[in-house]
Amino acid sequence: MIKFYQKLKGWKKILFVTGTIFLSFPVGAVIGLIIGLMSITFVPMCCVENGCHSCVEFNGMVGYEATGPIGLLSGLFLIPMIYFAFLIYCDYKK
Repeated sequence: MIKFYQKLKGWKKILFVTGTIFLSFPVGAVIGLIIGLMSITFVPMCCVENGCHSCVEFNGMVGYEATGPIGLLSGLFLIPMIYFAFLIYCDYKK
């Protein structure tokens, strides 16, 4: 990937960077959603008078309903930032 990116010149590099950054948003959201849904197994249970439920609460949602959107939002922003940092690293290494 690094050698391919470094060989690109001019408008091809701009087109490649623009296209892949826009694609990194949905890819990051899907990866974050999957990780968020899988992370519910590591969340402890909270027991109250009515019974036991997951301790995670987000925007009125409880349990996997909450960890899914948390993962989606974090992946939506973190994956493109990591990819952008990788592109900066590729330019710096050149």
